[in-house]
Amino acid sequence: MIRLTQTQRSAAALVLTAAFLITGKLFIWKTDKPTTAQTETPPTAELSVPPVTTAPPAQSETLPLTELTYDTDNTPIVPIEPHTDEAPETTAADSAAISSTTDAVTTATGAQSSASSSDTLPVTTAAPETTAAPVPETTAASAAAVDTDYFSDALFIGDSRTVGLAEYAPIDGATYFATVGLSTYKVDAVTSEVPGTKGQSFAQVLSAKQYGKIYIMLGINELGNDFNATMKHYRELIDRVKQAHPNAIVILLGNLHVAYSRSSTDAVVNNSVINNFNDALSNMANGQKIHYLDVNPVFDDDNGCLTAEYTSDGTHPYAKYYLTWKEWLMNHTIPT
Repeated sequence: MIRLTQTQRSAAALVLTAAFLITGKLFIWKTDKPTTAQTETPPTAELSVPPVTTAPPAQSETLPLTELTYDTDNTPIVPIEPHTDEAPETTAADSAAISSTTDAVTTATGAQSSASSSDTLPVTTAAPETTAAPVPETTAASAAAVDTDYFSDALFIGDSRTVGLAEYAPIDGATYFATVGLSTYKVDAVTSEVPGTKGQSFAQVLSAKQYGKIYIMLGINELGNDFNATMKHYRELIDRVKQAHPNAIVILLGNLHVAYSRSSTDAVVNNSVINNFNDALSNMANGQKIHYLDVNPVFDDDNGCLTAEYTSDGTHPYAKYYLTWKEWLMNHTIPT
C-alpha cells in the first residue's frame, strides 16, 4: 500500500475539490438560460376599438300639413293642407248624389249669445260617427235663389277652402280675402292670395268698398287653441267688420267636415270638434244682422263625414265640387 504524505494528501484533496466543482458546474448545476423570446413579455396587441359615440337622435319627420302645431301664444303656425288642384271627371253618380242632398241643406239661426266660460272643446280622437249630423230647420230666408248681382257687394273671408271657392268657382262681383292657413289669430298678419285682392292686407280689402254682405268661414286652423280665446277672436272679427260696415249682414259659414279617414285618426281636426265649433258659431247668429249657414249636408256621407269620393286629402273638396258649393250659396241667400 502506498502511503501518501500529508502534503500529497492535501494536494490530492485540492485536485478532487477542483474536479468536483468543474464537473458539478458542467453536469449537476447546469440550467438552461431562458431565451430572449422567453424572458421578454410578449407585446400586448393593441385592440382597435372604435370610439364609443352616442348615435344622434333620430330626426323627427316633418309634420305633414294634416297636423297642426302651435307657437307660444297658441297661434297655429302650420295650416291645414292646401286645397286640391286636380279633380277627377264628374260621374253621373256624383251629380246625382249632390243634387239629392242640395235641396236638403238648411240654415240655422239662434238667439245671439256668447260662449260662456264653461264651453269646452274636447281634443280627442273622434270615435266613428254612427249617425248623420243633424240638419237644421230651413228658414224662408235661406230658400231665396238669386243671380250674381246679389254678391256684387259681398266679401268672403276664409282659409284654404275659401281659396278654393275664389279660384275654382268665383261668384261674379264678389270680393275675396283668403289665404291658406288663415285664422282669426292672424287675419292682420297675412295678405290675400286670391285673384282680385292678391297681396292686399285685410284692412285694405275691408276698406276698399262698401259691403252689404260679409261671409266668414274660419275655424279649422283655430282647432286646438283655447276655445274661449278663439271665440273671443271670432267675436272681435265680427265686431270689426260690422263697425266698418254697419249696414251689412254677416253670414257665418259652418266649417266643412273632414273625411272619416282623418276624423278617426286626428286628435285635433275631427268632426266631433268641428261640430262643437260650428254649434258655437250658430249660437252667435241672431237671425237679423248675423246669420249662420251650413253647407255640410251637401258634402256629407251618411255618417256626417266629408264623403270620401269628394276629396283626395280628407279635408278639401275636389276642384269640381266648389262649383256645387257656389250654386248652393246662390240658392241659400239672406234677403237684405
